[in-house]
Amino acid sequence: MNLTEIRIRPASKNDAPFIAEMLKLSMGSLADYLFEADARTITRYIESLVLRNAGRFGLRFSFIADVAGISKGVLLSCKGGSVDLLNVATFPHLFSAMGFSRAIRFMKRGISLPGGREAVKDEYYISNLGVHPSAQGLGIGSALLKFAESLACDAKLSKCSLIVGSYNQNAFRLYQRLGYQVVETVRNENPSLGYYRMVKVL
Repeated sequence: MNLTEIRIRPASKNDAPFIAEMLKLSMGSLADYLFEADARTITRYIESLVLRNAGRFGLRFSFIADVAGISKGVLLSCKGGSVDLLNVATFPHLFSAMGFSRAIRFMKRGISLPGGREAVKDEYYISNLGVHPSAQGLGIGSALLKFAESLACDAKLSKCSLIVGSYNQNAFRLYQRLGYQVVETVRNENPSLGYYRMVKVL
């Protein structure tokens, strides 16, 4: 696919169902671990968080890749130095989106995830990148990464970073091919929780 056919735009509230679907897809089995629910329920929780502009799920960090006017990919990204604050800002919204007991369990599991910090101050952080299965392999993921790197430059940050589950070898190979290098490997007895932290110097 010609990358000029891909239009990347800021997300709006109308995009919330598609964003939720793509975030569930991009999170993979980590979403199952954190939300402890079936796929449809998890997607509904995420959509509620998006509509509430809940911290890291906020629409202001979301971008949509359209092809011929149809949404095919999602990017969530922000400055690395704001990730911890956004995580904290997400917590109060969990109660309304999920109910009290599920929200408490989500927070306990989130806080106890293995590894160090997701991102640091001199990085632009790609929190989530998802491409609809019908459009995978067409260059949309690469286009969204390139777009994130342009946002990093606009923010005067010289690095882009991301985390990819160690089980997601297709995404891992894409990131490697596009210049991202592993700076941290986290292993865990639960295969859903192992990951690579990757950074690209721009």
